[in-house]
Amino acid sequence: MSEIRAEEPMDRLTRMCDAMTEAFVNHPEHQEGDKCVVFLDGDGRGGLVILDYEDDHEAIVNVFMHLRAIFRANGQDMEVIGVPNSPEGLA
Repeated sequence: MSEIRAEEPMDRLTRMCDAMTEAFVNHPEHQEGDKCVVFLDGDGRGGLVILDYEDDHEAIVNVFMHLRAIFRANGQDMEVIGVPNSPEGLA
């Protein structure tokens, strides 16, 4: 599977994620500064939309922190260790 980053929805899952972000933005309780990550899984792959984050890294760190809290609430722990793609540490 190849990873793709695009500015527009490109398949069924990312179109549904995009529709969910529209509901988020148009919700009456939405406030300036709110941020959103929507992930859907299906068709043997996933779709993800990140909205209103400065960069993707900030969004993914927030997702990992939330997942860690869920694990801890269930009596487990989760640690994430970044491993570079090459011996030089370059992606």
